[in-house]
Amino acid sequence: MTKDLILFDIDGTLLQSEKNTIPISTIEALQKLKEAGHELAIATGRALFLVDEQIRSLPFETFVTANGQHILHRGQVIYENAISKEVIERLIEKSHARNQGIGLLSATRSGLTKYTDELAKSFDRVSIPIPDVIDDLHHQDAILQAWYFSEDFEQLSDEFKEDLRFVPWIDFGADIVPLNGSKAEGIRQLVSHLKQKPRRVIAFGDGYNDIEMLQLADIGVAMGNASEEVKAHADFVTKRIDEDGIFYACEQLGLF
Repeated sequence: MTKDLILFDIDGTLLQSEKNTIPISTIEALQKLKEAGHELAIATGRALFLVDEQIRSLPFETFVTANGQHILHRGQVIYENAISKEVIERLIEKSHARNQGIGLLSATRSGLTKYTDELAKSFDRVSIPIPDVIDDLHHQDAILQAWYFSEDFEQLSDEFKEDLRFVPWIDFGADIVPLNGSKAEGIRQLVSHLKQKPRRVIAFGDGYNDIEMLQLADIGVAMGNASEEVKAHADFVTKRIDEDGIFYACEQLGLF
């Protein structure tokens, strides 16, 4: 019998970011889903190298990373969607003119174009070390995504509307991806690659960058800790991550 493809965001969905821990009930749910024969995948805004060992040790063989720009399936890269060097050059120029540094991410590393105090405050809010300044990273690696570390990106977003999408974080910045880039597009690419098509696509998420993924899925599940805007796009709203939300949803949806 054909099983489901079930995708999970990391931060705020699998991982309690403020504690950097995965609830025991979530680990149990994932094991039960795997035993039931479902295909399990990560779908995260993190680049592949930022998916740490506690996530990799779980029963995942597929990683849709950098908001859909890079897919690793059973050890093989099956999709990569990079931002052009010319667009990155213009983005750096425009950002620096606003006294803003940006982060650049490839599949294997990240770098900053310049260091600012505002940028440092942003990294204090997440469990990711501050990268080194590597202002020419885009000449060395394929850049899958950029980070902007300020709420003030609306004008910049408008200037790059033909080339880039700015996906807001909860309250203080944005991921920057190619215009055709999203977790949803990454999932489409993954499904097209799979020899055995899933019965359904089920997605769990909590952030703004999960909205298109929740809309695409046959069943989009929003965590209880998601914003009301994100919940509005879900088919099912579960409990909070710290209230066994993933296990609860899997039980209610009859996934194991």
